[in-house]
This record gives sequence, structure tokens and C-alpha cells, in this order.
Amino acid sequence: MKKVALLVQDLDSDYFTFMVDGAKRYCQKYGHQLFVFIIRGKNWSHGSFDYQFYAACKLLTKKNIDGILLATNTYCQNAPESKRVELVKEFSYVPLVSIGAHIPDVFSVISDNKAAFKELLRHLADVHGKKNIVLMLPLSTSVDIILRRQAYEEFLQERGIALDESKIIYADYTYEDSRESLSHLCPKKEDVYFDAIVTCSDDLAFGCIAYLRELGISVPEEVAVTGFDNQKRCLYSNPELTSIDQQISLQAFQAGEFLEKQFKNPASQAEICSVPSIVFYRESCGCSKSQNLEEMKNKFDTEELILHRKEVIAHFHFFLQEMQASLSLTEFKLLLIRNLRDYGIHSCVICLYDDPIYYGKNDDFELPDSAKVLIAFSGHNYYENLESAVTNPRKQMIPEGFSFEEGKSVVVSSLFNTSFQYGYVAYTPGVIEPRMYELIFSATGIALASNRLLSLKDKETKKLADANQNLKAASVTDSLTGVFNRGGFMKYAERIIKNAREKKESGAVIYGDMDHLKKINDELGHDMGDAAIVAEVSVLKKVFRDSDIIGRMGGDEFAIVAPNLNESGFLQLCARLESESESYNKSSNAPFTLSISLGMVSFASENYDLATLLKKADERQYEQKRAHHKARS
Repeated sequence: MKKVALLVQDLDSDYFTFMVDGAKRYCQKYGHQLFVFIIRGKNWSHGSFDYQFYAACKLLTKKNIDGILLATNTYCQNAPESKRVELVKEFSYVPLVSIGAHIPDVFSVISDNKAAFKELLRHLADVHGKKNIVLMLPLSTSVDIILRRQAYEEFLQERGIALDESKIIYADYTYEDSRESLSHLCPKKEDVYFDAIVTCSDDLAFGCIAYLRELGISVPEEVAVTGFDNQKRCLYSNPELTSIDQQISLQAFQAGEFLEKQFKNPASQAEICSVPSIVFYRESCGCSKSQNLEEMKNKFDTEELILHRKEVIAHFHFFLQEMQASLSLTEFKLLLIRNLRDYGIHSCVICLYDDPIYYGKNDDFELPDSAKVLIAFSGHNYYENLESAVTNPRKQMIPEGFSFEEGKSVVVSSLFNTSFQYGYVAYTPGVIEPRMYELIFSATGIALASNRLLSLKDKETKKLADANQNLKAASVTDSLTGVFNRGGFMKYAERIIKNAREKKESGAVIYGDMDHLKKINDELGHDMGDAAIVAEVSVLKKVFRDSDIIGRMGGDEFAIVAPNLNESGFLQLCARLESESESYNKSSNAPFTLSISLGMVSFASENYDLATLLKKADERQYEQKRAHHKARS
């Protein structure tokens, strides 16, 4: 049995669910295990932290995986064409097949979209008499998008029509983007100058139909609209959507056959296979309702779907509430396992790295050689013997002794929150919508990051965290920033350190001094200086944990007590603090630049005196400030 990895962007879109179906059929045919990796390409530009999904690629080692099926177009979506081959060939250390794009010297399965696109354009013109057909597509260097534009231009040439750039509308792949693009182009009904829109995705088409309806334009009587990808929704939309099917499931199955050829003969010469795309003519272009029996089987009760979604969302709401509670590690694991089973996940293993790993957008993530099992269950078996077991994710992604349900595909994804990687999860999905699983494990990452699992270990520290959340008490609160004032900080910091001393635990005392506040006050005024102080506190709150105590000691000076924080964790916090400060400086349009120097000293069995710790931390902060000034001069 081989371990086959399919690399996709998500499991929410029909494009990828079709691809998974084809890969499943291939693995079932040959008795292989399918691992579906949820990833993004390097330096992914969409979303603030979506690039974190790339970290899962580092689990794709020779020890963990025997072969890779890659959804190339989406993996390379943000890369220039010149970099595409290089990015794909990074996976060529194992048998590899590219799906959707031809990569030289790599087995590739592509779709013949150009022929189907031309066929659709001719159909609109010849069957439905459309004379002013516009093309909606993303502004992309993707070969596939370029070929669709070429098909449009060649169709115009066939008809002796000159290319008119005003008939090419640019919009990203989303429903919202198509509506926005059309609203700018045609704010009123009389502005609509076309009688057909051919789009490059079904979501674009649905957005167009919705906006045209708002203008009072009927589809297809006044304007025909067509999509691309043939999502299941095309059949139960009103009108039913004419669309092009790339036969993604067949492409993935054929890619599996290419992989099998490489398993049997590693010296096989790379081949390319082209799968023809098929046009499905339905109501939105002017044709009649679908009478295809196979298509009709895919229709389902929309009311039933909505009711099911309401139930799932309500359950997820309660799940989030429970996750926000201050829980011990044992309580959290029991809660998580119960909820995962309720969501239809019957097999799951979560592994956490020894320490959270800071992973910036332009960094190269390095997979650690150690991870600890948080939970592991399969069917009715809970693997207590694996609890807290250590595995090397580079060599053994799935801990030794654990097995998933037989015949089930396994989804693998990173566990992260903002800029920090916490570990990874591997699970067999149930029957609910795949996006919910992504939300569940996103919430799990947030819970890990909040430190309610890792730091709030017992009721006493829970009381301290509760005190930290109730900073409104006037006698202990700084009126400008809302954090502890000097008196409040000393009071609660002493409690934390006393608690640590009784338990023989360690932690850190940190002293901070804002950079250039005097200059801000002198040049911009004290009101702007106060604004800088408030902004600094907002950044500190983002970076430090709920269980940490933050106090304003006076003027531009701050102190923090952080239980269980070591030198390595402090350096990671400093890196994140710098990143958050840079982000604020770029986005706030404030006339000042936010910056702070920090000094840290650990407390342990031999040193628990708060006043001494603060003095030493302040001295180290001063050393850092001098180093900053020296570096700038």
C-alpha cells in the first residue's frame, strides 16, 4: 500500500471535491491510502494569515509520502509564469503528477477548455442569436485563463468582429467581485450594452445574475449568462446555469494512473494527457431545463440543506462558547474529542510542536523534529497509550501505533493562529460541509494560542486570569490605557509570582520603554503622545497572552509578568511585537512611528523578588535601547 498525497487549496469548492473523488477512486482501485493536504502556495497573498497553510507542505517528506498529486493552477495562483515550473518541481523528490497544467518533465493531466469555450460562444451566437457577448475573467497570468481569452479572441476573428477591450470585464473568481465589477460598469439598466456574459467561474456567473436582477434585467431573455466548473449548484439555481465541466474527477483519476506508472517504473518518461471539457446547456443561456437523468440525481432539497446548515451552525456556536472557557488540558481534550465525534469525525490525531513557532509571511517554515500527541482516536478506540507520546513529524507524521479507519481518506492541515504554528491535525472527515471542519480546527488553533490550555493549569491561575479580565476596577486601573496602573500591577504580579513560587514554576518579568515618546510630545503635542501610548497598549495586548499581567508603570514605561515564558518564547514574542508594530505603522496613518524596547529576566526558585526582577529587566531594556540607537547611528 502506497501513501498518496493530494494537494488542494480547500475542500469547500466543488472543484476540489470533484478532484478528491477522482483521487479516492484511484486509491480504492489500487489499495492505497489517500492523504488530502489543505495547503496554499508560497507567499500566498490572499488573507492576512492564509499563507500559514503552506507549512503543511513540510510534512511531505519521503518518509511520510510515496507520491504527490498537485492541483497546480491553484497552488501556483499567485506566482508568475516563470516561477511555476520551479515551484512544482520542488515536489519532484517523489513521484509527482501535475493536475490542470502542463509542467515540462513532469507527468501532467490537463483539460481542453479552449475547445469547449469556443463551442459555448458559437452556441450563444448561432442558437440564441447573441451579438454582443462580453467576457468576464480574472486578471491573471494563469495559462488556463489566457487560453480562455484566446478562445474568445479567436471566436471574434471567426465572425469578423474586431476585439473591443470594453467587452472584457475583469473580476476575481468570487461572487462579490463580479457584482462589484458589473456595478461600476453598468450602474443603471440603460448602461447595459451587452446581451450575453461568458464568465470564467460559476461564482462569477451567479454574481452577474444577481446584479442583473437588481437592475430589473431578466436572464436569459434579455442577457444570457454562463459559468465555468459546473458546480452542483448550477442544477438548482434559478435559472439553471449553463456551464463548462472540466471533468475534474476524471483528471484526478487519470493523474493517479500516471502516479501508478511511476510507482511501477520510476524511470518512466513524463507524459501528458488531455481530458476534454464538456458544455452543459441549461436555462441561463436560453436552453430548456436539464433533462439529463444523471444530472437530476444530483438535485436535492434546498429546504433540507438550509435546516441542516442551521443545526450545524448552532452546534458550532456552542462549541466556540465552550472553547472560550478557561479549561485544563484534560478538560479541553475531552471537550474537543466529543465535539469532533459529534461533527462526524471518527478518526483524528493532533500533534503539537514543543513550542509555538513564529512563521512570518516571507519566512521559510522549518518543520521541527519533535511533536507531542495531544489527542488520538479512531472509531471507538481512544489511544491513551499515545497521549503525550513524542513523534518526529519529518519521519513519522502519524504516530507509530495509530491507524485510521480502513478505506477512509485522511485530511491533513496546519494548526495555527495568526503568525504562530502550533502543530498539525490529520482526520477522516464526516458528512457535514467541509468548511465547518476548517472552522473547527481554526478555533482549536485560537484556543491553543490563547494559552487557556498551556498556561491556565488550575483554578488558582484561572482566578488570576479572571482578575486580568476585570481591569475596570478604578483603584488598580490606568485611566488612559485600561491596563493595570503601577499599584494594580504590583498587587497582581506579586500574586502570580507567589503562585509560581509555591508550585516551583518559572516565568518572566519584562520591562518596556517606548521609543521617542518625548519627541512625539515635543513635536506633535501631548494629545498625540497619549494616542501613541494607547496604540502601544493595543499592540501589547495583541501579542501577550490573556494570563499575562500588563501594567503601565508611568509615562512611557510598561511592565509585564508572563508565567511559564522562557527565553525562546520571549524572542518569539519580540518578533511578533515587531511585526504587529510594523503593521500598525503601515495601516494607521498616524503621524508617529510606534516602537518599544523590551528587557526580560526569568524568575525561578532562587529569585522571586518582584522589585529586584523589575530592576534587572529595566537594565536589560536599557541595553536593548542603546543597541537600537547604536544600530541607527
